[in-house]
Amino acid sequence: MSSPLTSTGTGVRRSRRFRVNFPIKLFTMVQQRRCVLQGRSHDLSEAGMAIYIPAELQVGQMVQIEFILPDSTKRLGVTAVVRDCSGFRCGVEFLSLTLAEQKVLTDSCDRLAATSV
Repeated sequence: MSSPLTSTGTGVRRSRRFRVNFPIKLFTMVQQRRCVLQGRSHDLSEAGMAIYIPAELQVGQMVQIEFILPDSTKRLGVTAVVRDCSGFRCGVEFLSLTLAEQKVLTDSCDRLAATSV
């Protein structure tokens, strides 16, 4: 079951967030080496997600993330930028989404919103 997450502090969220838990695969450079890392999602929005990954990423770092959204069979591969990190938990913002990718994310968030009522 997912639930919408609310903002804390003074930051204002552009998109609603939903608690999720599904596997992700992250492609990036760590210590000047190309790495493929397995991780887990923590929350999802139409604009990005929070993930747990077994590496300390840097704010501003570009990454590629592959995942299958809940209630979907389509694998998404998106480019993202790391916006914040605290240990192995990172927040990433999706970049340059195609219209089809944006629609898949919007539809998934709509379904998650419907199940959190």
